Amino acid sequence: MQLFNEIFFELLNGVVWGLVLAMIALGLCLIYGLMGVINIAHGSFYMMGAMVGVYLVNHFGVSFWVALIVVPIVLGILGLVLNSLVFERVVRRDPAIGLLATAGLLLIMDNSALAIFGGAPESIAPPVLGGLSIFGVFYPAYRVLAAAIAIIVLGLTWLFLRFTVYGLWMRATPQSRDLASAIGIPIGRVNQLTVVLGVMTAGLAGVLVAPISAAYFQMGLTILAASFMVVVVGGLGNLAGVVAIALVFGIIRGLLSVVMPPTWAEVAVLLVLLPIMYFRPNGIFAGWK
Repeated sequence: MQLFNEIFFELLNGVVWGLVLAMIALGLCLIYGLMGVINIAHGSFYMMGAMVGVYLVNHFGVSFWVALIVVPIVLGILGLVLNSLVFERVVRRDPAIGLLATAGLLLIMDNSALAIFGGAPESIAPPVLGGLSIFGVFYPAYRVLAAAIAIIVLGLTWLFLRFTVYGLWMRATPQSRDLASAIGIPIGRVNQLTVVLGVMTAGLAGVLVAPISAAYFQMGLTILAASFMVVVVGGLGNLAGVVAIALVFGIIRGLLSVVMPPTWAEVAVLLVLLPIMYFRPNGIFAGWK
């Protein structure tokens, strides 16, 4: 019975982590799918969300729920600036240029966070205390709430892409940027919105994680490999595939955490997914509509 409880607890952890990972990978997928930019700095937006959230709550006394709204807005503004300074300048250029530019951005953001916030890990007290009994297993209520928020964000993003004009433009532009421009789609504004949306979802994921895991200036690096793996295996530009693989990644990682440390569990999952990249280089769900 004890083993079942432990496995089920880690399974729930895996689902929560998979949903958070899907939020992070979502922005990575959008920016690459629309602009063709491999954003090495994407994990740093996740880190900035967590660090700014911790700083607002712990040092300024801001409510966690206020920080959950304010931080994505602040990062969205940062995304607007960085889109003009970096992303717009590397679109449709050699991929190596985008890699170098975003790698430099990663170093700037991580070292800026170190200089401003310091290097000591810090977390936020969970805003919701207590837990829920799920099949006899006590599970923290905040983690259930974080999973629900992640599902809502992913659902709203899908609705935006599926049923709004800008969403239609964002789906149409990657098919042919020249044709999209010729029929009047404002490519610049679409690129801008894509970067802002990707940065905001990553920042929101960072705030959600802060009460669960300590935030520190290099936490973006720890999520980067998993995010890229999820995006590639799920299929570049396929949002549903990315969400599905993120959940699979989280669940397998959670189950393996029963028998090994979480870090090694993540390494094991990455090793399992690597052969898939060899046999399906375009992703499992490549070409699915």
